[in-house]
Amino acid sequence: MKKLLTLLLLLIVLAGTTLPAQAVSPYTTWTLGPGSSLWPTQDAYTPLDQIDLPVDAPEDMFYAADGSLYIADTGNSRIIKLDAAFQVVAEYGVDILDAPTGLYVDEEGTLYIADAGKNTVIILDADGNLVNEFGRPSEPLFGANREFLPRKISVDTRRNLYIVSESSVDGLVMMNTSGNFIGYFGANSAEMSLKMILQRMFLTEDQLDQFIRNEAASPSNLDIDNQSLVYTITAGADRDKAIRKFTVSGRNLFDRWMFGSRTFRDITVSDDGLMVTVDQEGTIFEYDQNGALLFGFGGLDRGDQRLGLLSNPTAIERVGENLYVLDKEKNAVVTYQVTAFARQLHNGVRLYMEGFYTEARPFFNDVLNFNGLVILSYEALASAAYKDSDYANALQFYRLAENRAGYSETFWELRNAVLQRHLGNAIGVMFFGWIAFSVFGRLERRYRWLDPLRALGERAQRIHLIDDFVFMFRFIKQPMDSFYYIKKNLRGSLLFAGLIYLWIVIIRVLALYLTGFVFSPYATWWQIDVEMEIVFTVVPLALWNIANYLIATISDGEGSLRHVIIGSAYSLFPYVLLGLPITLISNVLTLNEEFIYSFSMQLVWLWSGIMIVIMVKEVHNFSFGETVRNILATLFTMAMFLLTTYILYVLFTQLYEFVAAVIREVGLRG
Repeated sequence: MKKLLTLLLLLIVLAGTTLPAQAVSPYTTWTLGPGSSLWPTQDAYTPLDQIDLPVDAPEDMFYAADGSLYIADTGNSRIIKLDAAFQVVAEYGVDILDAPTGLYVDEEGTLYIADAGKNTVIILDADGNLVNEFGRPSEPLFGANREFLPRKISVDTRRNLYIVSESSVDGLVMMNTSGNFIGYFGANSAEMSLKMILQRMFLTEDQLDQFIRNEAASPSNLDIDNQSLVYTITAGADRDKAIRKFTVSGRNLFDRWMFGSRTFRDITVSDDGLMVTVDQEGTIFEYDQNGALLFGFGGLDRGDQRLGLLSNPTAIERVGENLYVLDKEKNAVVTYQVTAFARQLHNGVRLYMEGFYTEARPFFNDVLNFNGLVILSYEALASAAYKDSDYANALQFYRLAENRAGYSETFWELRNAVLQRHLGNAIGVMFFGWIAFSVFGRLERRYRWLDPLRALGERAQRIHLIDDFVFMFRFIKQPMDSFYYIKKNLRGSLLFAGLIYLWIVIIRVLALYLTGFVFSPYATWWQIDVEMEIVFTVVPLALWNIANYLIATISDGEGSLRHVIIGSAYSLFPYVLLGLPITLISNVLTLNEEFIYSFSMQLVWLWSGIMIVIMVKEVHNFSFGETVRNILATLFTMAMFLLTTYILYVLFTQLYEFVAAVIREVGLRG
């Protein structure tokens, strides 16, 4: 059902968009859309050309300020310079280089080269003359046992060299043009799994020495923007941590979750902060300067030679509005041309990132005319509306952008305006209402106007279900006595307990839809998987009742299964009474009042937990210690039930696949 609703929404949105006429690309382009998921969109870049080059296994490429394109021709041990027509106009380092894999060219035409064949850094002037060549730093701070294996290189405005040294767990190697070691920069953090933590807790030092040491992964490539911010990519890192953006002090600015790849090859950053990466699978990712994914497209060429697919990409550069990708296996540069759709988004993003929200609005409106699923457009339109004090539209756009912080701040402005207009009147109404209620109470005690209603209530309480409902409120003041009545079969019933469980499920489902957007884990209704939420509510309740009864039976508990079911239902009365009101109240709160919502829910669950403990103690006639042991054993038994069910599911799935395979085989042979 959830997948069907998602597909239906996609079709509805795309049906209302204007699709520009364009050539069919051999890949699908994706963008970040609702639910923080990838959604198909129009092409952002279309394949333009593939230029075959006189190179052998090139490893790097650099687009210089004068418009020249430099290629690290690794197999031929040289650097070549191409003009705008991709013609070779110069070559460098023919008798100097061995296997150049990293390349940077400054504004003066000086070449900085990482030579993997020699494991040295080589500097050539604009005419190709050798300026300097140096290898492993001799400074003690570099590390006595550290290898120097330069693979990629970049240079900042102060002529500091940032070098990717293979297997360098301390990050990038910083050196000056004289070959002196400055320090390490931008180290990755080591990942610690639960398995590693347990190993360090229980294994001896000798046993730990037999394992591979848990060290941070080495950056695999880098780029430096015009503000001297350093960007690194790390192959093999988690997808959301593969790209990092460092300030000059070494602080990572990308601490947010972001789409990525585990096989990044290269990254390039434009003057306006747009980032583009390419990975081993031939996929190109484009991000804004905050790390939000704009587009993802591309793919591997598996022998069909379709223009735009890549075989073994090693470098990427932005040239104007277009993209150039160096393919090591094809010995070629594959070029991509920006589309009108992507150009509008780029123009809007540039203005938006510079704070020109109003000026960016027309571009993002055009983007939404192309595709209504580009969630960044709603974020920008929300910021523009908020800046113009158009809080009603800003609230709508922030919700579409799934920005809870912006939504909360905008709602606060709207709520504040309403309070300023009506708070005085509301206080007056409440004051006079309180006076009227007090007067009515005094008069009612004298003239007994409500006696007929009291008599009606007493007669209604003779109905068993109504009596069970009234009995539930007794737990607020006298929980122990109330559970005693249940144990003695004096109050409560299985029918009303079933109604309580049903109401708990209903409250849970209503909470999915009625919780305020600021506090809801779901941004839109179609993301809610109602069936699974019901399962996650019903299964724990059923397992608790069964497991608690079984554990109590073998530990001399006095309660029956009926007592456990009824007692557990009444134990959850705090959620039954307060769950829905708290859910509704969340719609008038902002993040500034998050404490009210979270504390209220925590109080409800704490209250219910205390009632569960009292129930187990009173129904089974346990001491406090026996009660704690019973509850822990119950939770353990529930976990074992789930584990057993999962194992049986896996076994039966494998059995089914085996039988199905046998049947298919018999059918083929028959």
